[in-house]
Amino acid sequence: MRRIHLAIYREVLPPMLITLLVLTFVVFTREFGRLVELLIRKNADFLIVAQAVAYLLPSILIFTLPFSFLIGALIGFSRLSSESEIVAMRAGGISVLQLLRPMFALGIAVAILTSVLTLHLLPAGNWGLRQLRHELRTLPVHAEIRPRVFYENFPGMVLYLEDVDPQSHAWKGVFVADSSDPDLERIILAQRGFPLMTPDARQLQLHLEEGTIYESLESAEVESFSRFRTLDIPIPLEFESADFQREKRPGDRSLQDLLADLKGPDDEVRHSSLVELNRRISLPLAGLIFALLGLAFGVRSHRGGRGYGFFIGMVLAFGYYILFATGSTLSLNRVLPVAVGVWGANLLTAAIAAAALRLARRESDWAHRLSNVPATVRICEAVRRLRAWLSRRLLDLLSHLRRRLWELPTIRLRIARVIDLYVARTFFLYLLMTALVCISLFYLFTFFELISDLYANNIEYGMLFDYYFFLLPHILMLLIPIAILIATLAAFSTLEKTNQVTALKACGISVYRLAAPVFILALALSGGIFILQEHVLPYANQQQDNLRNVIKGRPIQTTQPGRNWIFGEKNHLYHYSLFHSDRQLFAGLSVYTLDVSGNQLYRHVFAERASWDPSRQGWNLENGWMRDFTDGGFQFFEEEFLVVPEGPDYFEEGVKSSSKMTLTELRDYIDDLQRGGFEVDYLRTELHKKVSFPLVNFIMAAIAIPFSLTIGRKGALYGIAVGIGIGIAYWGAFGISDVLGASGMLAPMLAAWGPNILFGSAAMLLLTWIRT
Repeated sequence: MRRIHLAIYREVLPPMLITLLVLTFVVFTREFGRLVELLIRKNADFLIVAQAVAYLLPSILIFTLPFSFLIGALIGFSRLSSESEIVAMRAGGISVLQLLRPMFALGIAVAILTSVLTLHLLPAGNWGLRQLRHELRTLPVHAEIRPRVFYENFPGMVLYLEDVDPQSHAWKGVFVADSSDPDLERIILAQRGFPLMTPDARQLQLHLEEGTIYESLESAEVESFSRFRTLDIPIPLEFESADFQREKRPGDRSLQDLLADLKGPDDEVRHSSLVELNRRISLPLAGLIFALLGLAFGVRSHRGGRGYGFFIGMVLAFGYYILFATGSTLSLNRVLPVAVGVWGANLLTAAIAAAALRLARRESDWAHRLSNVPATVRICEAVRRLRAWLSRRLLDLLSHLRRRLWELPTIRLRIARVIDLYVARTFFLYLLMTALVCISLFYLFTFFELISDLYANNIEYGMLFDYYFFLLPHILMLLIPIAILIATLAAFSTLEKTNQVTALKACGISVYRLAAPVFILALALSGGIFILQEHVLPYANQQQDNLRNVIKGRPIQTTQPGRNWIFGEKNHLYHYSLFHSDRQLFAGLSVYTLDVSGNQLYRHVFAERASWDPSRQGWNLENGWMRDFTDGGFQFFEEEFLVVPEGPDYFEEGVKSSSKMTLTELRDYIDDLQRGGFEVDYLRTELHKKVSFPLVNFIMAAIAIPFSLTIGRKGALYGIAVGIGIGIAYWGAFGISDVLGASGMLAPMLAAWGPNILFGSAAMLLLTWIRT
């Protein structure tokens, strides 16, 4: 029995570990953008990013570890069953129940590891992540503040820069609107500036040089201005500390804290701590339940192989985790008792596992009895002959059609056409399966994130499905390269392991010719991703942002942060409280005429209401005032007409980010800025990335083929493991080049194309080394 147990371990552990690596990496891609943002926006070093990764891993592993165990068990036992090894074990007198011992041993190990994660590492990671976020908020903001983008993260203040010196990071052309005092409006213009942070990162001040201050009281009739050589503006950061010093949430509290809360006087705290404690205890038991499920469904008589086990594992695991998350949320909101809500998924899944295991045992008994019945043997033989006859008839029909369609095809072309279709079909099936798994995982963890908000804000599940629909383009952009990499590795590893590549080489077909359909499909997918990026993604991202805000209970943000401030033509700056695009109406409109680089304010016009007059192509202003700073003139008005180049369309479109522009729009925007003398290297990096990133799909396929043919003898799972390592390295290279390009340390084209050139060259070199 010891050898059988070792054989089961060898079958279950490799796919389990590889699946754990794959699932953890796929889920972690959701956080990849945030980690890159930390590097770019907050000048965070790699030690901080490593800390963030360590803090995030427990919240991912508590789900992917039991998940991977179930899939590994199903894949391993499905392989044993498909090759009749389970039948041989039963013939040797080993029952299904005897196979439970090694599975329970693995299940206990998984349960112990998950318990360590849920009871100790998870709360420590959650609390450490909150601390890290607090520290990052107080880091220097050199890289976070971008030129020509309004920055509103300072309380009571709006900051705008015309340009940033790429070497010294000094600001050029600074505009500050200070509204910290409700009775005083203050506009500050300066030629230069930069932020200063104390060593303990607790105080921040803006240092400005060579500027002018314009101040006006609420009455708007009293106005003053003064010039300065240097000015330091302290920025209060106390609100960050107050936010950080809030009491720990249930997910941040340690086991000792939760046990202490159960004895506390606050009923709400006791209930939330009770639910959290039960969650942390019940989730690790999934390892034992998944041990039963893996064995019960894996030993069933089928010919599905590993694909069957993987599919069943995904369905069962998704069902379990959706039930677990939904039940926990309902228990937290007192809709269901804790025993039902938190433990219901475990109880239901355990019942399914027990029923499946009983069925698997009965299947063995019935199969043994039926095998001795002559009638059963005759029926099986008749079915086999019928299937063979139908196959021959179908092949004859296809041959007849081919002769009619192609009168003069050569034998070589006919063989090549069949091989191309076979390779393309194999690759496409792996690609489809991998993409579905990745998308499903992305959706599953998004469901975990939003389930509490759905219930708290009384959101219908139909809105969640709408959100999933508009989230799909973003997921495809992110995960299709990974899916192509894994699919190529799996497909060619399978062909190599089964000696099909050797047979085709013997027929005179080289590896390059064999890989041609995969290259063509990968190139077509690169084109499809480019089209998706250009024409679908901007609209879909805006819609999914709106739906996410509704689900989270936040107001819909129809514009980017800072869009209430927007620059127009001819040195016009607009600030408004509200813009109604359908009625073409402003509320609380201020129009400044100024020269930021020359730190000069010429005129300020304010109106409580402004409406567009299409006949005169201007704005009708109501109930406002106008101040001219050149001659000191000031006047109130009830009605005034303002002619400016900016109409309603300008404010509807606003200022887009590079992700919301097409390639042509971004190129025109860069040209306009460059004519104005602005630094546009970081935008040029984004421009080149719009072309370079879709080609990642093609390079992924090119680099996967030589790896798969080299390690193909070890099987597709080993190829997938190597593929994940390649994917991690590729994404890391893209993140680093992004940081270097944004900081001006790399030329824009090199920053955008560097990872493609590096990995593409490696792929070409490896392709020349393989035996063709």
